[in-house]
Amino acid sequence: MTELAFAQSFLSMLGGIPSKITHDHVEDPRRYTVTTPYTLPHHPTLPKKFTRRTCATKAPPESITVTAVSSRNPPLSITLPSPLPVSTTSVLDIKNAISLQTGVPVQKIKLLHQKKPAQDSKTLKDVLAGEGKEQLELGLMIIGGAASVPEQKPPKQEDEMEVDSKEAEPQQQQQQQQQQQPVAAPGQQSGREVLDTEEFWADLKGFLEQRVRDEGVAKEAVERFRLAWRS
Repeated sequence: MTELAFAQSFLSMLGGIPSKITHDHVEDPRRYTVTTPYTLPHHPTLPKKFTRRTCATKAPPESITVTAVSSRNPPLSITLPSPLPVSTTSVLDIKNAISLQTGVPVQKIKLLHQKKPAQDSKTLKDVLAGEGKEQLELGLMIIGGAASVPEQKPPKQEDEMEVDSKEAEPQQQQQQQQQQQPVAAPGQQSGREVLDTEEFWADLKGFLEQRVRDEGVAKEAVERFRLAWRS
């Protein structure tokens, strides 16, 4: 069969097939082979339903002992006095207590629980999260290291304290005297400068004339006061 004859037969076959199926097209059911539906067999033993087990959480105690430990520089181990109430004590309260004992500012103190930072707003009840512990150990981190911890001076002996108190007494007395002495404001004359002016003595003379009502006696008194002041 040549190519031309094959093309003609193929086109004639396509021409006999309708190009579009009508809306009322019905296929002859006799052309289909009868098939029965296949149903899957049931499994002899069904798997048991998986139930997730939840661990029972213990209620935290009402109070707990808190210890802050720092293994880095500087190594510290601080146990806060007396058990702290769990529901009302916050992480910020613990930082303030540590700051009072060590002298480190609160801003440079960082507390860790299970190697995670503890927020200042959380209480000990939130930090424990169902752990029924009676003692809580927190990680302590000092920002800046040992340089942030102030040096603690050794306590002075009684003899040194007495010497320091004796040396401090004259200084305190001198400071009190300086505070009691009136200080001239900027732009004003001091007391000695006022006594050297003629206006002061003229005012004093006028005051004495009003009191003694005798110009000669007032003038004589002013001259004597002035000579005594200059001498």
